[in-house]
Amino acid sequence: MKLSDEQKAVINAPLQAMAVTACAGSGKTATAIRRLIAIREKLADHRGRVLLLSFSNVAVNTFNKGYAQLASGLPDNTNRKRVEVDTLDGFFTQHVLRPHAFRSMGASQAAYLVSGSEPFLNSFQYWKNEDERPIPVKDLQVGVEAGKAVFFIDTRAGVEKLDRGKARALIEKLGRTGAYTHDLGRYWVYRTLIQQPAILRALVTRYPQILVDESQDLGSMHQAILELLIKAGAQVSLIGDVNQGIFAFAGADGMFLKTYADRPGVKDYKLTRNYRSLPPIIDIANLLCGRNDEPDREPEQGGAYFVGYKETKIPHLIAAFKARFSELGIEASDSVILSRGTDRAAKLAGKAAAPGQGTVTLFAEASLARDQQGRLRDAFRLVCSAVVSLIDDAPHGLSSALQGSPHDEWMLRLRRLLWAFVRDDEAGLPSSSLQAKAEWHPKLVANLRLLLSKIDHQFGLKTIATFGNKMAKKRLNDVPLTGAEADEQKGHGLRVETVHQVKGESIGAVLYVATKANISAMLGGTATEDGRIGYVALTRAKNLFWLAVPNSCLGEVRADLIKAGFTEVPAGESGQRVKEAPRVE
Repeated sequence: MKLSDEQKAVINAPLQAMAVTACAGSGKTATAIRRLIAIREKLADHRGRVLLLSFSNVAVNTFNKGYAQLASGLPDNTNRKRVEVDTLDGFFTQHVLRPHAFRSMGASQAAYLVSGSEPFLNSFQYWKNEDERPIPVKDLQVGVEAGKAVFFIDTRAGVEKLDRGKARALIEKLGRTGAYTHDLGRYWVYRTLIQQPAILRALVTRYPQILVDESQDLGSMHQAILELLIKAGAQVSLIGDVNQGIFAFAGADGMFLKTYADRPGVKDYKLTRNYRSLPPIIDIANLLCGRNDEPDREPEQGGAYFVGYKETKIPHLIAAFKARFSELGIEASDSVILSRGTDRAAKLAGKAAAPGQGTVTLFAEASLARDQQGRLRDAFRLVCSAVVSLIDDAPHGLSSALQGSPHDEWMLRLRRLLWAFVRDDEAGLPSSSLQAKAEWHPKLVANLRLLLSKIDHQFGLKTIATFGNKMAKKRLNDVPLTGAEADEQKGHGLRVETVHQVKGESIGAVLYVATKANISAMLGGTATEDGRIGYVALTRAKNLFWLAVPNSCLGEVRADLIKAGFTEVPAGESGQRVKEAPRVE
C-alpha cells in the first residue's frame, strides 16, 4: 500500500490523544500498526507499553501478524516488545478481573466466567414480581447513564430497564461466589478500578498510550472504563467509522467516537481514501452515508448490481452469482453470501436445525457443528456444557474453565478427555450422518456412559441420577441428524454469514440476500442501525456486489435502486454475462 498523506499524518503525529474517523477500506489496520510502531519509537526509553485494543480475536491476530512483519526491521530490543494487542474484554479480564476483582466482589476465590447453563445459577434469578417468570442472571445487561450503572434486558419490544437496587443486589450476591457473565464482567472491572485505585494507577503507568480500534462499537460500560483510564492520565486514541456502528443492541451508539474530537487535547484526523472497492461501489456508499470518500482503484469490470429473486428459486440465484464472479476471475473462497439474521443465514447455508430436546440438542448441535460446518471449537464448547450438566454437583464454573485455559492439572486432563470425545465419531460423539433416533442416539448414550464412568473414576465426579430423563429420545426422528433434505441443501459451497460476522473483512464478491425492509433501510442511509447494516454489507465488497431483491417488491424499489447507482441484472441473463453499467469519463 502506498500511504496517503492522511495516513502519514496519523502515523507521524506527536504523542497525543486522537479521534481518527476512517472510511470503509481506508487501510485502517495498516495505519494503526504503523502508528503503534511510531508511538513506541517516540516513547524512546520510557518503560511504558503501547496498547492496541479491538473487539475480536480475528482482528487481534491480524494486527499481531502485521506488527510482526513491520517490526521485523526494527532493533531487536526490549522496546520492540513493549507493544501489546488484545481484545478489550480479554485485556481487562487478564489484568483486572481475574487477579483483582474478587476483592470488590467480596469473593473468597478468583473470579470465574459462567456460561449461564450451570445448575447453581437457578438460585440467581431476577424477579420482577411474583406473577411473572423470573429472568435468568445470564440475561442481565449493564450500562452506564449519568455516571451510574443501569441494568436492563433485551425484549422483543426493545430494552427494558430493571429496578437498580434489586438487580444490583442479585449481581452482588452472585459476585460473592466469584462468578460473572460476559456482561457482568465489565461491570466488575469498572467497580474494581473505582474501589481499588492502586490497580488503576498501575494500569496507566504500564500502558500510558492506548489505541482502540472499531471504537464506534464501544458500549457505555467499555466507555466508562476507558474514561477512568483517561482521567487517570492515559492518552487514549479512538479509531473507527460511525457509519459502521451496527452493535446498538449491545449499547454501542457511536457517540463516544463522534464527539471525542470535541474534547480539549484530542486531535481530529480523517482517512478518506478507499483502497478496497471499485468506484461504483464507493459512489453508492458515499450517497448512503453523506461522505465524499475517494477511490484508490481505477474502474474495471464489476461494481454494484441488484437482481430479483423468488424464494423457491434461491439455488438459481446463487448459481447465477457464482457464474458471474467466476467470469470476473474471483475465487469462491473470496466470495460470500450475506443475510441480516442468523436463521436466514442457516437456511441459505443449508444447515439443519439440531433436533432433540435439552441436553440431547446440545450434543446434536455439536455433531452438526463438527461434521457439517467444521467448527470443532464450537462442538467442544457444546459438549463441555452438555457433559457438565450430566455431572452431579459439578464445581461452579467448570464448563467455562474447561473452555478456557485451566491451570489445575486435573482440569487439563478432563479437558483432553472431552476433546478426544469430540474428535472420535466412533467411541465419542457419533456422526451426524447416522439415523437420529435409531442409530445416533443409542450410540451417543452408550459412549456417554463410558465417558462419565471414566470421569467418575479419574476425578470423583458422579453422574446425575436423572441421566436417563436428561438423555431421552424426545423430538428425534428416523432420519439422519442432518435432516432428510441435507443432501439437497448442500451444493453451492460458498461461505454464508450474517452481516455482523463479516464486519471488518474485504471480500471479492458479495451477494446480500435482502428483504424489502432491509432494502428500504439501506436506501434510507446510515442514520439508523438497520441502514448501517446495509452500508456494511455493501462496503465489504472489493469487486462485485449483488443485492438480491424479492420479486414481490422489485417494481416498487427498482427506480430508487437505479437512482442510488445500482445496475439491474437483466431478467433471464442473471446466469450469463451481466451488462456493465455505462461509464462516465
